Amino acid sequence: MRPDLLHAHALAAQPHGAAKVFSHALEGIDAAAPSLLTTASVYDLANMRSRRVFTQDAAAYPTGNFKRLDRNLYYERVIEGRQPFTSTTIEEIATVFFDWEKIRALGFESNMNLPAIADGQVIGTVNLLNRAGHFTPERVAAAMEWQPVVTLAFLLLHQRGAETATLHPADAQPQIAEGREG
Repeated sequence: MRPDLLHAHALAAQPHGAAKVFSHALEGIDAAAPSLLTTASVYDLANMRSRRVFTQDAAAYPTGNFKRLDRNLYYERVIEGRQPFTSTTIEEIATVFFDWEKIRALGFESNMNLPAIADGQVIGTVNLLNRAGHFTPERVAAAMEWQPVVTLAFLLLHQRGAETATLHPADAQPQIAEGREG
C-alpha cells in the first residue's frame, strides 16, 4: 500500500477530516511497519510538553493532559532533528522513555516515533510499539513514506485546536469495553 495524497485530500475535506486522514495514514503505516500499540502526540514546544491525542489502548495510554517533555536523545533526534526515533531493544527505549518498564510489561521492546513536520517544526508524532527487533531500517523507511499524510492529519488537528482536540472521530474518547456487545 502506497500513500495516496489525492485520497487523503478528499478525506480532509470531509467532516472530522483529521481523524479520517489519520485513520488512512494508520492503515498504510500498519501495512508497512505493523504496530501492536499505536498512539499519537502533539507538542507545545514553547512550554516543553506533549499531549496524547490518539490511542489504541486507553487503559494503558489515555488521551488527555499535557506531560513534561525532556531534553534527551529523543528530543534531539525527533524534535530538533526532525527525524524518526527508533529502537529495537528495551534497553534503547529505557534511555529516553521514563515509562520503559510499563512498555516492557505490556510486551513491547521496539518502538518508532514518526514525526509530522510543518513549517520546519515537529507538530506531532505517531508512536508505534512492537516486539523486540521489529522496527528494522526497512520498516522504518516504508513507514516514513506516510509522513506527508500524517502531517496533513496533524495540520487538520491543529486547525481544530490541538490543545483539546483528538484524532478520534468526532473527538470521542476511545470506548473501553465494559462487558457489553455492540
